[in-house]
Amino acid sequence: MSTQIEKVFGTDGIRGKVGEHPMTIDFAMRLASSIAKVMTPNGGKVAIGKDTRISGYMFESALESAFVAYGLEVILLGPLPSPAIAYYTIQQNCDFGIVISASHNSYEYNGIKIINHMGEKIDREIESIIESKLSDAPITKTAETLGKAKISNTSRSLYKSLLMSIFDDIDHHLPLKGFKIVVDASNGAAYKIAPQVLLDLGADVIPIACSPNGKNINLDCGSTHPEILKKTVVATESNLGIGLDGDADRILIVDEQGAVLDGDQILFILANANMSNKTFNHKVVGTITTNSGLEMKLKDLNIDLYRSDVGDKNVYSMMKKTGAIIGGESSGHIINSEYSPTGDALLTGLIIIKESIINSLNISDLVADLELLPVLNENLDIENLNNITDDFLRHLANTINSENQDGRVIIRASGTEPLIRISIENTDQVTSNSLLKFIVDSIKTNG
Repeated sequence: MSTQIEKVFGTDGIRGKVGEHPMTIDFAMRLASSIAKVMTPNGGKVAIGKDTRISGYMFESALESAFVAYGLEVILLGPLPSPAIAYYTIQQNCDFGIVISASHNSYEYNGIKIINHMGEKIDREIESIIESKLSDAPITKTAETLGKAKISNTSRSLYKSLLMSIFDDIDHHLPLKGFKIVVDASNGAAYKIAPQVLLDLGADVIPIACSPNGKNINLDCGSTHPEILKKTVVATESNLGIGLDGDADRILIVDEQGAVLDGDQILFILANANMSNKTFNHKVVGTITTNSGLEMKLKDLNIDLYRSDVGDKNVYSMMKKTGAIIGGESSGHIINSEYSPTGDALLTGLIIIKESIINSLNISDLVADLELLPVLNENLDIENLNNITDDFLRHLANTINSENQDGRVIIRASGTEPLIRISIENTDQVTSNSLLKFIVDSIKTNG
């Protein structure tokens, strides 16, 4: 009789509350040994980076121990943005990389993401093989075949060189001179490198949420809580604000007037920025939640929008299939594959600033031609709703959409939290509120 294999990977690696399965030391060590069996059965090199949450040091030590016990060379990168870890993995010829982060979640949570040697998040097939080995005890090899660990002193400078290369074609050693920028690092992984890079490029930098204490990551700050960022941009008469999440793979922009630009508006700016790029094939990848207003505007520019499932891994997979070099999510995970195969908040922010400089336009002017449909978003807690299935949610959304020709409804289960995410596109707010009530009541009645 076969044992059922536990599924621990979600849409973005493994994530959970610290101290609860799967985010325990016992699990982390079994996971590391399982990863090594699958990714480097004959030994190899792994880079490990993390964000600033207090549990990161604990999980870093557990993973390091298990990898060394298996015979791997371990390079510890310390607190570093997820895209920087991916870039290091590529540039230093690591067999794979590990990101210890729960992204935008609070410090009580943590997670583990696995990156292959090309800087890409591993695919579902490899995740399944790793899951099949999680019941095995961690392996400790004999003393003569143990691995070793060392601390990298080049990871931050390596990533910094990538970011600064964006301005290589601008004939000025301080291309951001005269720009005043507020940067909110969410007390996360980019707390050092974000203000440092902007300063080195010549900007006048106002840093907020750049003082992590292990427990304040994403706390009322960053890309998911932009209120202070918005007020600071306006109060200081800055050119823009950059809001990052805990591992700096997600971005939002605040323009000079204090208005927030989300991932869809950022995709529009990047599409325009690449119109004269010979490698741009007039294809952009979004997700099922990408605003229909962006799709219509891109169509006017003879650019096709392709929609993937939610998750930047799914976005990148669709980009490879279509040959697109630009893709992203409304939440602010933006990928520019000419630079990196993963979402990179700082890199995206710098490209937008460059577009503003080249065209001598304010940030708000870069999206002046884009009109998005109004969206009503709601997250419904489903911890006590056990009977809700994906098929039920799909049927509910299809039923509503078949009768609602003036808008669009997206209903989906979160891949990282016990939530159902509801998005309603409609020009009429009364209709949106009515649809939201109907959806919530239907879910609770059937849950």
